[in-house]
Parts: sequence; structure tokens; C-alpha cells
Amino acid sequence: MRAERAANRIIPGLRHHVHKNGDPRTPRLFEIAREENQFGPHLELFEAIGRTHPQVLGKTLPLNGAGVCGAALADLNLPLELLRGFALLARTAGLIGQLAEELHTPVANEIFLSIDLNNRPIPPRE
Repeated sequence: MRAERAANRIIPGLRHHVHKNGDPRTPRLFEIAREENQFGPHLELFEAIGRTHPQVLGKTLPLNGAGVCGAALADLNLPLELLRGFALLARTAGLIGQLAEELHTPVANEIFLSIDLNNRPIPPRE
């Protein structure tokens, strides 16, 4: 973590754009891995990053669900080349959920009209 910070790089698995005080998926995924006796070295490392990063970074960031999923899948000894496919699958499921919600309670047109009606063009900077 010190080397990543010194190089000004983001540490994967830290931060969440919505869950600023902790991603609710993370503790449950840790529990499931332990229940299934699949809590291996990648999850152990990820958990250690969660414990130690505040001392290194000087602030506390949440461990995100994507990071814990990647560690859990790596502990299952899946080929690394497949892990990105699982992330894509999860995003696709989320998108389908959003589409189902839009069919049930449409808001897209209202959002579009709000933006379109309140848009004020500004000249480009030189």
C-alpha cells in the first residue's frame, strides 16, 4: 500500500461512490466465504488491507463489494482471465434490474426533460 500511495495509484477494492461508511455487501461476502470454508489468502489479504489502510493512507475508506468479489473468486482458483467476466455479469444483472424498475415506475423521460429544459449552453473556453 505504501508503494501504491507513493506512486499516486489507487488501491483496488477501496472506496465506494455511494457507500461512504461501508459497503453492506462486503461483510456478508466475508461471512459466506467463511461459512463455505472458502476464506483463502486473497480474502485474507483484502481483509488485512481493510484493517491497515487507515494508518497508511491517513483516512478510512470502505472495502467495496467488487474488491471482495474479486478476492473471493480468486480464492476459488478460477482463472484470472475469467474474473472480469464475473464483474460484467454482475453489472449486467444490475442493469436488467434497472430496466425492470423503469418498466414498472418510469422516470427516464422525466429526467431527460428536466435536463433538456434546464440546460443552459455556455461558450467553450479558449
